[in-house]
Amino acid sequence: MNMKSNKLIISSLVALLSVTTYNLNAQNLADGLRFSQTINNGTARFVSMGGAFGALGADFTSIGVNPAGVGVYKSGEFTITPSFKTQKVNSTFLGESASDNKNRLYLDNLGFVMSFKPYKSEEKGILAYNLSFGYNRTNDFHSNAITFGGFNKYSIMDYFSAITNGKYTPTELEPNTNYNPFNSLGGGAWESIMAWNTWLLYQYDSGTGTYEPAIYLQDSVNYKNITTTEGGSGEFTTAFGLNISNKLYLGASLGITDFNYIFNSTYVEEAKGSNPARPNGDRFYSLDYKQYIETKGSGFNLKIGGIYIPVPEVRIGLSLHTPTFYSFDDAFSSSIKTDFDTTGTPVYFQSNSPLGRYDYHFETPMKVTGSIAFVIMQKGLISIDVEHLDYSAMRFRRGGDGDTFWDLNSQMGNTFKNVTNLRFGGEYKLGDISLRGGYAYYPSPYKSGFLNDKSNIKQFSGGIGYRSGNVSIDFAYLRTLQDIKYVFYDYNIPSATNKVRDSRVLLTFGFRF
Repeated sequence: MNMKSNKLIISSLVALLSVTTYNLNAQNLADGLRFSQTINNGTARFVSMGGAFGALGADFTSIGVNPAGVGVYKSGEFTITPSFKTQKVNSTFLGESASDNKNRLYLDNLGFVMSFKPYKSEEKGILAYNLSFGYNRTNDFHSNAITFGGFNKYSIMDYFSAITNGKYTPTELEPNTNYNPFNSLGGGAWESIMAWNTWLLYQYDSGTGTYEPAIYLQDSVNYKNITTTEGGSGEFTTAFGLNISNKLYLGASLGITDFNYIFNSTYVEEAKGSNPARPNGDRFYSLDYKQYIETKGSGFNLKIGGIYIPVPEVRIGLSLHTPTFYSFDDAFSSSIKTDFDTTGTPVYFQSNSPLGRYDYHFETPMKVTGSIAFVIMQKGLISIDVEHLDYSAMRFRRGGDGDTFWDLNSQMGNTFKNVTNLRFGGEYKLGDISLRGGYAYYPSPYKSGFLNDKSNIKQFSGGIGYRSGNVSIDFAYLRTLQDIKYVFYDYNIPSATNKVRDSRVLLTFGFRF
């Protein structure tokens, strides 16, 4: 079994146990969604108005939606946006509920814009050309989740047995001097290897080629699953824009993306007091199954866009984003530790995988955004963004072992669909004070019939801004809601549900010059 295949086996269970993933058949299709899906982040004004800025501009984060927004600036600007997020995940499985939370400080935005005016008195032609560079956070993966309860007449050992029966003999699961199942012929899958070497696969019947779990089938276990994810993604953007006659604004940008995702999980099973010992006196007490995976990558994309003002009360925007072309490197490992009682004496067994690595490339979908905004008596505005992209067009490319990912990319087309994301925002000015509100809706990218075909993301936001002279201070509150179903290690087990509730507070300090 080669290194890439073993990585996919590990990442498949990682995906199933993660808060941010979806269904058993996805395997690491969930990775593709994580690489491609971005939601409302950036400056406080942008966030408070639902991210509906494609026709407005003159906000640093808006450049990431429509680079023509940099052309709307009338002067230079510097912005910085710290934020604080608190997340609560409530997990429900087989009638048992548990919750965990995560708090963290972030830097969501750091931006700089320069404006140049070739003709100070002209009203037609190129009135200004502007340049911007800086950083916007595009995603956050920090999360904690916990699930616990009891299985009746079932254990993860039954799963280990099922995936090993008839596939591997004990010889193929035993270490030897040249033992490296990540890159060996005839070696077993890591879950089977570790289960055998920690006595979870207790006995082997050579006649039937089957393994017997260490715990009797009619007995039950208590379990606990803890997952922790860390990391995020961001984009360093350089954009250039033009102001033509205060009617047409054009822009283009180059984005350099940075991605980091870390997943750790611990799955624990403990035998109940009613579980009997084996005839020889051996008795299973508990197991700890740990998994780790880290994905690091970088990429680039190009964006072009325009904003047109046919009349002062109406603004129309259109932008096109190329795919982001990523290069990724994964590191992954796992281990199992077990506790047995052998004739009254506790005995511990442990089996660890080596640290595996695998590199590959990935392309996100293209994206088209149409926008319209209405200015109301120079006191307020209403803005709408309609964003379209096709998640079935996601593609893995050029695996480190030469894999073209044909099968996996075919699954992309069968699993995902095109979606239309909607963002709405409004603002009303009271002198130096601006009141803002917004709403964003991101429908599930899964086709009908998949486990999370209704796992939509909803965001409600609001905020207030103050501007005096060249100084501005903006505050925003963002509430994100999503319900995610997921399956443990075995699709025969009912799905669990995570209710994910994020609250984020942002504060942007701006200075125009």
